[in-house]
Amino acid sequence: TMDNVITLAHELGHAWHNWVIRDLPMSQRSYPMTLAETASIFAETLVRSALFEQAQSTEEQLAIAWAEADGAATFLVNIPARFDFEQALVAERAQGYVSAERLKALTDEAWGRWYEGSLCRYHPMFWAAKAHFSIAGLGFYNYPYLFGYLFSLGVYQQLMSRKAAGETGVAEAYRALLRDTGRMSAEDLVVKHLGQDIREAAFWQGSLAQVAQAVERFAQLPA
Repeated sequence: TMDNVITLAHELGHAWHNWVIRDLPMSQRSYPMTLAETASIFAETLVRSALFEQAQSTEEQLAIAWAEADGAATFLVNIPARFDFEQALVAERAQGYVSAERLKALTDEAWGRWYEGSLCRYHPMFWAAKAHFSIAGLGFYNYPYLFGYLFSLGVYQQLMSRKAAGETGVAEAYRALLRDTGRMSAEDLVVKHLGQDIREAAFWQGSLAQVAQAVERFAQLPA
């Protein structure tokens, strides 16, 4: 299925990231969680773009566009809902025991805030079904996915703009960026390799423009 293909692209992105830095000292091969999803989501985006361009029918285009739009909804709505829930859980847990019934209520409240009544039903047991919430030594595991999604789209947008402008060495620039992920912060990485500042809104607006383009493409395809 398309989900299988995109999942494979995602995991191969992780593999490629680790292959690119394989010869660096151990201390430079451990990148922060904010950069851990850079290559995986970049690979997803690259594969979806290529598949859409090569699609032989409207049905194929629709399947690809749906996967992209569905991914945007996951990263921009579902992931923040998880973060919202976990914030509420941590706050209540600081006051004492939190029952299963209360956890269900916190889940529904978080989903209600982020989906704004657009769902016909919620998943009140999501807090138990999603293993990320049960990682004892690592809280807010969901955060890097949203950051990584928008960060990776920003990197993709910058590099593809260079390619469209006829610049050479775009692939080399991408590999160089990945090689520095274990020895630079996200801020410094983008300044060095892309000449951008992620502390300014412009970088993230470029990421969201990619999302808007994908959603619009999906909306224009016949159902």
